Amino acid sequence: VDAILFLREVTNMKKMILLCLALVLTACAHVTRPTTDQKFESYRMEVRAERDVGKITAVEEQEKLRDRYWELYGKDANSVGHFAFSISLMRSAQAGHFPMQEADALIAAREEQIFALKMASRQRQADCTYDCPWN
Repeated sequence: VDAILFLREVTNMKKMILLCLALVLTACAHVTRPTTDQKFESYRMEVRAERDVGKITAVEEQEKLRDRYWELYGKDANSVGHFAFSISLMRSAQAGHFPMQEADALIAAREEQIFALKMASRQRQADCTYDCPWN
């Protein structure tokens, strides 16, 4: 009789452990992960903070952003041109040949254009059906 009660308790414990495990796995499945865009924006804020405290230069900031952008999104013609422009502009600004605030503003405006192009491209792909040339 004691052995039967023991086996029932063990069986009940196994059921409880399996139930808890299932709940934990379900909770993990619903955890949201940051999107690629969120990862990049977070990194952008990180390197800007480093620049603001003088840990890195404006050129180094742009180089780090370029490297992370290409790591997350890959190289494309728009980003290659943008980062070449932004690094060159920051070199001029650091050398005193161009106002730093204007350089920051120009780069920010160009980034907004690139982001808008990227969003439009994503929307076209999302709206596209079987007759799109890349499908």
